[in-house]
Amino acid sequence: IVRSFENTSRKQTDGELGSIAVSTCTFASFARQFRSNPDWAASRFRAGEWLVDFLCLIPIQIAITHKSRFIPLNDGVLLEKPEPEQMQAEASRGQGEALRHAVDRVEDGLSLGWYESIFQSYWSSKPVKVISSMGEQSVGKSFALNHLVDSAFAGSAMRTTDGVWMSLSLTDDAVIVALDFQGELDPTWVQSPEHSDQEDMLLVLFSTAISNLVLFRNDFALTRDITGLFKPFQLSASILDPSSNPSLFQSTLVVIIKDVTDSDRDEVTKEFSLTLEKLVEERGYNFITHLHRGGHNIIPWPAIESKEFYTLFGSIKQRLDQQPTSHQSARQFLHTLKILMAELKVCLRFLSAYVTY
Repeated sequence: IVRSFENTSRKQTDGELGSIAVSTCTFASFARQFRSNPDWAASRFRAGEWLVDFLCLIPIQIAITHKSRFIPLNDGVLLEKPEPEQMQAEASRGQGEALRHAVDRVEDGLSLGWYESIFQSYWSSKPVKVISSMGEQSVGKSFALNHLVDSAFAGSAMRTTDGVWMSLSLTDDAVIVALDFQGELDPTWVQSPEHSDQEDMLLVLFSTAISNLVLFRNDFALTRDITGLFKPFQLSASILDPSSNPSLFQSTLVVIIKDVTDSDRDEVTKEFSLTLEKLVEERGYNFITHLHRGGHNIIPWPAIESKEFYTLFGSIKQRLDQQPTSHQSARQFLHTLKILMAELKVCLRFLSAYVTY
């Protein structure tokens, strides 16, 4: 059975399934054995830990983009209130004090639902690492995160959700925050009235600022315009100053090219590398050095039928483990996340002065 599963699914189990022992008995026999043997080897969970682990399997939507704006959600729900005319006028003039006041008001009103108490108290002292998954539609963004960090994002071939979704996973060393950017960065939507270059730019800016590792997935067979793929990244390179925000912009960009055959691996990798090198050599800001501090990798990913498809997740996880921890505690991360979302909503509406952390 195990061998048949490995052959049909192409998933390597490393002998774990083969070590499972299966036995049968009647319920009455099981009950007698369980009551008479207090050391019976059954799984035991602490109720609090089990409940937290269960809640972490439920993703929450934390932000959307609409009409070229970044809009944070409160407990996963859009509850945007009209801004007072005086605050709008002051913010539009770019007054620093008014901007700070507006950012503070937005931050104070933000809540991350069931994750709020986990960040604030239950895992408050644990360090945090953030991994983001971005890319075109239907390239396996959610699928990759689910296999990488045991999240439960619901993938879809249809554009049913927008914006940013968050899920958590606990490891021995840190809390892993997974951000799934669903259905964005699709070139077919750029010219649509409900989607704009600035919306892509805002999402890229949010991802690169808060993340430790950014996975950018694309289908090279369908999208040959490599420079166009990175347009949102390049647009966001000159918005915020990483030197003014040392706790942010600590990510490495991992470009994943899906469904690459062995015969095309070297050629595809070379083409992407040359494009990124050209962007770095250009004068002015470029997103590789400015937003990712020069850190990037290019990974040609084999098709799902290949045995190597699942083994590469281990190398991605290793890369995440090697990333420096920029968020020293979950409570600090929650504060930084809320301020960043508030800034993107308030300050970038007017593309003027920006407050720092």
